[in-house]
Amino acid sequence: MRGEKFVVAAALVFSGIVAGSERRFTYTYDSSVLGVGHVELEPWTTVRLGRTEFYRRFDNRLEFEAGLTDRLQTALYINTSAKAQGPAGARTSEFELEGIASEWKYKLTDPVADAFGSALYLEATASTLEAEVEGKAILDKRFGDWLAAVNLVGEQEWSVEEPGTEPETKLELDAGLAWIRHEAWSLGLELRSVTRLGSAGYSVLYAGPTAGYAAESWWAALSVMPQVVALSGATTGPLALADQERLQVRLLMGFHL
Repeated sequence: MRGEKFVVAAALVFSGIVAGSERRFTYTYDSSVLGVGHVELEPWTTVRLGRTEFYRRFDNRLEFEAGLTDRLQTALYINTSAKAQGPAGARTSEFELEGIASEWKYKLTDPVADAFGSALYLEATASTLEAEVEGKAILDKRFGDWLAAVNLVGEQEWSVEEPGTEPETKLELDAGLAWIRHEAWSLGLELRSVTRLGSAGYSVLYAGPTAGYAAESWWAALSVMPQVVALSGATTGPLALADQERLQVRLLMGFHL
């Protein structure tokens, strides 16, 4: 009996260490947090392709993440973007500092030790012309070689670029299911439902494959997410391409410091 308890405890500790360091999905978060005193450097790149007219955008994030307690982690990061858009012969390009952000994540329950894992997430971003607050309720469950996760997301954005512009509200549902092989490789499926409220609102669904790899000192995750359908606000056939893209590709990497 004591031996069995030791094995279970060791498995829980090991799963916590592994889950606290790598991501298996690129949009969907799980409930894990970094251990106390552990830090990571995480570069992100998101490629967005295709709107009503030519559109190509690269969003980059450089994130410094640290574990404060066994349940709380924080992060500070810088966002930049480079994009080109417009019809042939009249295309424009620009590079922009999207802002500096602060992230806080608090783990409530564990996906292995408890019936399910859960966490709360808060992110605040500020730039010279915009401010944004985003909150997430995170649920996940690890069962054998499988990890399932669901996020409920709310986002509020304020802009001072154009006086009188109404605040923008978005609601999002993110979900992922991944098969993990030997705690290193993972393959899965991820989906996102993104809804913007208001007179210029829309609701779109993205879905696509995701893959990940975790080594001792680094990890990486990649997802390819085409827009599947616009549930409302379609502009081109079944898709909404005025403010959303045909395809989003995201690559995350993490390096243990």
